[in-house]
Amino acid sequence: MIKFRLVVCNAVTLMLLSGTGFGQTSSHTNKWNAAVEAGGFAASDPATPFWLRTNQFGIVPHRSPAGMVQASFYKNYVFRDSLSGRLKKWDWGVAVNPVATYERDNEFKFLLPEASAKVRFRRLEFYAGRRRELMGIGDSLLSSGFYSGSGNALPIPKVQLSTIGYIPLRFTKDFVAVSAGFSHGWFNSPYMQGVRLHQKYAYIRLGKPTSGSKFYFGLNHNVLWAGRSEFLKQHPELAIDGELPSSWKFYPNVVLAYTSKNWYTKNGYSSFDSYRLGNHLGSYDFAFETKISNYRLLAYHQHAFEDVSSMVFKNIPDGLYGVSFKLNAERTGTTGFLLSHITLEFLTTKDQSGSEFYVPGSKFQGADNYFNHSQYYEGWSYFGQTVGTPFIAPGKDMDRSKGITGRYFPNNRVNMLYLGAQGRYGKSLLLTFRTSYSRNFGVPGFAFNPPRGQFSSFLSAQYALGQSTSIIARLAVDQGDLFVKSTGGYLGVRKSF
Repeated sequence: MIKFRLVVCNAVTLMLLSGTGFGQTSSHTNKWNAAVEAGGFAASDPATPFWLRTNQFGIVPHRSPAGMVQASFYKNYVFRDSLSGRLKKWDWGVAVNPVATYERDNEFKFLLPEASAKVRFRRLEFYAGRRRELMGIGDSLLSSGFYSGSGNALPIPKVQLSTIGYIPLRFTKDFVAVSAGFSHGWFNSPYMQGVRLHQKYAYIRLGKPTSGSKFYFGLNHNVLWAGRSEFLKQHPELAIDGELPSSWKFYPNVVLAYTSKNWYTKNGYSSFDSYRLGNHLGSYDFAFETKISNYRLLAYHQHAFEDVSSMVFKNIPDGLYGVSFKLNAERTGTTGFLLSHITLEFLTTKDQSGSEFYVPGSKFQGADNYFNHSQYYEGWSYFGQTVGTPFIAPGKDMDRSKGITGRYFPNNRVNMLYLGAQGRYGKSLLLTFRTSYSRNFGVPGFAFNPPRGQFSSFLSAQYALGQSTSIIARLAVDQGDLFVKSTGGYLGVRKSF
């Protein structure tokens, strides 16, 4: 049930830790699955409210009114032969999710947030393409957004070799299990060409699969490296002739986050690369899962890191904290209204290893400036949208009349409280509620004075008309000093096949 990466069509799982969706590991037929959805957005201001567009893998237009049509086609793995019941060693799968949107400015977009193929041998998987995934341990259904990868931006095309779920270590009598993955991606974005993505993760589970309680810990590591741009040609202190180190001979430096003394002068690159080659970030993740009466409890923490100081915990308490209660599946058929799932989270990114980048006599640097980077000046964003927690938002999404700095992420010092809840009325109506309040303090060296408060809320209702058709209605509100004040909604219909 715990996953590191989660395909969104399987988001009803409580937690995540592996290289594929939980629902895929339990499929027993070769049946293809498909769905089509069409709908429209409207808002009181051209800005689409925060919770309507957040963590939607970059497909929801940021300006309203707008229309959207999307389809999905996928084939999951089959792990057991339907006739003999024997485990199958090999299998394959595919997923395609085309999306078309039309915005108020007469702008038509065709997006492909998912287009991937995969193959497995036993519990080892290789996949290539774009796939809807999250990065970290937490409540994948109701989280405000995981720190490293929240599903807020378009997925990044890549190839990945990973385990499927956790693989128990037999010599520990299945008490210890491991989940790991290693991938290479192509991070090309309009502002910069030739950028590559390196990702890896490794997690350990303590507790047998049948245990009532389990403990999880591990990390994910993400690196932007290589690339070239006209912007860099104007800044010789950042790059030589607009080119960043791109030779594959530097790949070990990327993977190990290590450079030898004066390596950059020996290889003809700028002194900016003397510290680390590329833009590194990620999170240490910890979680505890147990059963309490008819509920499953998950408590988790994603500790943010962006350089050596935060990797050695000089930025405590920064990161995402959460606790989630989910009603056991056997109770969800109750008639009347049933609250089946509730999640509370707290995000803080204020410490950043201190307010000063360099302190005389200190071994470590501060002012970590999360998600921003001087060479990759759009930082931890992809096609203009934050890859990590959506509460570190690009300046273009903020209320610019309030005044912001020139950094791509002008506000990365945040305290945020969040509540998410889900329930059913009878067997036909699914209700989802999200609400958040944040205090926003700007970036190191450029503080908001006074800090800016932001309240955002969301209510979704999905009503099933029979077994394959649903009507979807969503309402969201933004009130505060960070985003433009707006109230908006979405109305759509979805058909499954």
